Amino acid sequence: MAHNSSAITGIELEQFMDRLEAQQQEQETDALLAQLQAQPLQADSLASIDRLHTLWMQAGDSAAARAVIDQDGDALVQAAPEPARAELMMNLAILRLRVANYLDDEPTLIEVLGQLEQMATQTLDFNVEHYRRYRIFDDLERASCEIALKTIEVRYALTLGNPARAALRAWDAADQYQRRARVLAHHDRNEEARSAALEAVNAVRTAGPDQDIDEGDWLWLGNSLIEIIPLRLALFEQPIAQLTAGRSLPQRREWEVRTARLAARALHAQGDLAGALNICNAAALSLDSDGGNNFIEYELPWLMEAGRIDEAGFRAFIDVYDRQTELWPATARLVLDRLQDPDERSAWWPICVMRACITEEVLQSFLQALPSIETSESATTPLLAALSLAMEDLQAGDALYTEARAEAVRRAPDHPWITRLAAVHDAEHGLIDAATEASLLQNAIQAGRMQDNRSAFSLFAARINSQGIIEALKAPKPVLSCGKHAYNYALGIEDLAEAEADKLPPDARDQAYSLLREAQRDAYEQGQAHMERYFASGSGHPYDACAHLYSMLCNNLAINYRYYNPIRYEDAIELHTRGIAASPFAEHYNGLLSARISLEDLPGIIDAAEQLWHYSAEFGYSRHNPDEYVASVAYALYKLDRDNEILIWLERLLKWQEEQGVSDQQLDSSALFARIQVARYLAHAHPDNADSLWQRYQPAVLSLNEVSVMSASVDFLKARGRAAEAIDYCARTLALCAPDDDYDIRCRARIEQILSELQAPAQPAGKKNWWQIWK
Repeated sequence: MAHNSSAITGIELEQFMDRLEAQQQEQETDALLAQLQAQPLQADSLASIDRLHTLWMQAGDSAAARAVIDQDGDALVQAAPEPARAELMMNLAILRLRVANYLDDEPTLIEVLGQLEQMATQTLDFNVEHYRRYRIFDDLERASCEIALKTIEVRYALTLGNPARAALRAWDAADQYQRRARVLAHHDRNEEARSAALEAVNAVRTAGPDQDIDEGDWLWLGNSLIEIIPLRLALFEQPIAQLTAGRSLPQRREWEVRTARLAARALHAQGDLAGALNICNAAALSLDSDGGNNFIEYELPWLMEAGRIDEAGFRAFIDVYDRQTELWPATARLVLDRLQDPDERSAWWPICVMRACITEEVLQSFLQALPSIETSESATTPLLAALSLAMEDLQAGDALYTEARAEAVRRAPDHPWITRLAAVHDAEHGLIDAATEASLLQNAIQAGRMQDNRSAFSLFAARINSQGIIEALKAPKPVLSCGKHAYNYALGIEDLAEAEADKLPPDARDQAYSLLREAQRDAYEQGQAHMERYFASGSGHPYDACAHLYSMLCNNLAINYRYYNPIRYEDAIELHTRGIAASPFAEHYNGLLSARISLEDLPGIIDAAEQLWHYSAEFGYSRHNPDEYVASVAYALYKLDRDNEILIWLERLLKWQEEQGVSDQQLDSSALFARIQVARYLAHAHPDNADSLWQRYQPAVLSLNEVSVMSASVDFLKARGRAAEAIDYCARTLALCAPDDDYDIRCRARIEQILSELQAPAQPAGKKNWWQIWK
């Protein structure tokens, strides 16, 4: 690299740039420029070129910035080894693109894009994948039509230069065409846009069997192109239906929602607003378990476009009410827009603000989405003034709530949602007692037909505060309108109810817990019924369509069936099976195994354990603990005369222990118990393996000196016919049994029985036991 001996370079340059970047926020552009011009600077690495040219651009000297890229960049390329030069040149070209784009220098953009395209057609010995994803290409696709189309060609050329994408060639071709179609449509070249869109579809439709194309790719293409070719909806619907035909019913319903969204957008693009809104009954269903992914970005603007203001207000309110900090930012902006309209009469807009004031976090999310409010206008209202003040100071949230409530009451004095929100607010601020809150909430819920989990939870909490946990749980159970509300209510009441129950005497505490599990079971069963009705019919509540939510609900209800009266293991197994079909996760497989163990279903235990092991290995399960079930599996294999398979599970167990980084000395009692049990069931068919396992863990058994592990050791030694040692371990076990512990009492009785058997006189030789007479 040519070097100016007087130039600052290397580490000295890096330190100089560190100082400039640190000072940048505090100094004027002229000061930055003066410091850059004070002495020669020479960047000697790609990172330094990037930093230095950026500083020159920030100082307003684009010529100097370009000189850094051209001169220092050329010197860097010349000094680099031949294999590294191609990638260096590509990086320098990207920097030139960024400068030219900032300067709106179209001739240079065209020139550099041409250079990049030529580079991409050469054989490259570096990974080009991340280059095609650079944000500069996204920026340039929003530039003039000529620049955008050329950028698409360059991106595609970079894609073709990556041999690792051989199975994605059809997708890449479709991507190129759909990008062209959107650019052409943006520039009103509609006929060319439609032609490019059809080329994109054809690229996917004609993909060979070696190409990786699935229903997700068809949906991606439809989402990109449906407004350009709205009459060709079937081109997307049909392959999606074919590719998802083998999915479970909950999953197929999700795909129907996705294609309904395409259909709604197609109708809107054709000018059929009413038709598009009608399809929202099927399209605006949430596909996320938290209520997100719900098509609001289309439905809400369409409601406004159709003049259905009150419906739009309610839709906006539900977004603020349910989504809270995750609300769609445009919802907040629409609320402000409607509040600024002097002719607006709907109460939903100030009610939205009331709800946004529920917590500081929710209010902050709401306010951050708003543009600045001009409070000097003659049309400014007290509510708008309060909004403006809250944007500057979140501590003004109480005043904002007061103004929002006053405006909402002015517009709709008897609105049940005003009563419902105000009751919770007033109780939290000590303005009303819990009994009054509960009464107001109950009346509002009935008047407004509120069947959501938040309203039900608020009423439950108010009843606890006014009547106590037992009476609150004995009160009529809430009617919940959908799977999401049922799931969240059952989950939401748990912590509160358990905390209150734990304050009670033992008998009352047990009663409270029993009532809680009954209340949760009722809620989960409501949710299950709602969601399964939707899956069967294809129509239902907006929060009944998410397959993963259904799977989580099935899991929680199955847990209830497995552990709380009345115990229903078979129903739990059915729920876990349905959950796996809808959206599998490891807890379902763990639950299946637990139920099979409880039923003593030996073949079922083995199958369920295999499923859990392999699912956890493939997808991960942070709570996977083979110590909890390996003894049951070993027992099942032993009883079914499949002893050889116990060795497979032993190998898995020991490898898992090694992967966890747990030494034998660190094993707790349950882990040691499991290993000794495995040794016991190996004793019959594989005595050498059993003895080896015992020899490995005996020191830990003696060191831990715990009753359950000692008891298991007795069983192992007895199974191996090592009577003297077994008698010794019987004594050790009995010495550990506490007189007042239920487990220890049962353990003592069992060990005493074994001890008496071991100490019984030996039978005379040749004399058969009575049960051997007929052998």
